[in-house]
Amino acid sequence: MESGSSATSLTPPVAPGDAFPKREWLRAAPAILITLWWIHDLSYQWRSLVEYQYGWIVVLLTGFLVWERLPTRPETDEPAPFWLCFALGMAGMPLVALGELYRIGVARTPASSMTLSLGIALFLSANLLLLRGPRTFRHFAFPLAFFFLAVPIPKIVWNPVVFGLQSLITWLNVETLNLLGIPAVMTGHVIQLPRCTVGVDEACSGIRSLQSSLMAALFVGDLMLRTPRWKFIFLFAGLLLAIAGNFLRSLYLSLTANRHGPDALKAVHDTAGWSVLIFTAVGVMLLAWWITGTERSLESADESEPVEPHGS
Repeated sequence: MESGSSATSLTPPVAPGDAFPKREWLRAAPAILITLWWIHDLSYQWRSLVEYQYGWIVVLLTGFLVWERLPTRPETDEPAPFWLCFALGMAGMPLVALGELYRIGVARTPASSMTLSLGIALFLSANLLLLRGPRTFRHFAFPLAFFFLAVPIPKIVWNPVVFGLQSLITWLNVETLNLLGIPAVMTGHVIQLPRCTVGVDEACSGIRSLQSSLMAALFVGDLMLRTPRWKFIFLFAGLLLAIAGNFLRSLYLSLTANRHGPDALKAVHDTAGWSVLIFTAVGVMLLAWWITGTERSLESADESEPVEPHGS
């Protein structure tokens, strides 16, 4: 008995989640292989679509979110009913087949990538529910959803969003220029100025700034904020910040064109674009610092409130 207890004491304790058993790696191997295939398929879109060249950054951030959750994953869980996992897998199979057949027979498009991605996500969800259970699925659901930031949006959704942003930026510019005493008229996505015209194309709509802010707000909010309410506030503020930054950029270009002519835009266009990127990045960091501090202060105030004793 004594020798057994002494031998046991020589074994260092392992904190929950510090080790990932080899058996779990083997059980997760199919899901890992499918995820690698998913990334490989999307990499073609990341190379061809300028709006999604940040795809590899999303892969790294998603990997970090998964790794950060491993130590706190539920140690005990009950697998979901087989019929539910089977139904999810069967629902994903035709989506994967449709996406691949369209890619092979027609072309690799955002719609085919989204269809394939939805099918793979259903299969991964079924795999996780069957091998671990609902608690583990909820624990890792956010990284799976976050990865969809790297999946191209079908044109049927993308075009209305971009056109809406173009119209919004154009309208804000025209109204602001008129308030500043500069005659301006909105014609579609073109600003008619006394000396020239300035067009608000897709790149000037702010969609890329919006994508970057969405990615940063979701990632930072998940790591630094605790409650869904403050995460939503941070996300909403980040998106507004991106729109505001792009509006200021477009307004500056319009003022430059009105004062110096359209040829002057070439000299300041790229500088204005980088300025918006810096403005958005710094703004998101300041927002994260302020909202995190506000959340912690309110939590500390709630905890420090005295509790009135229940007297007779």
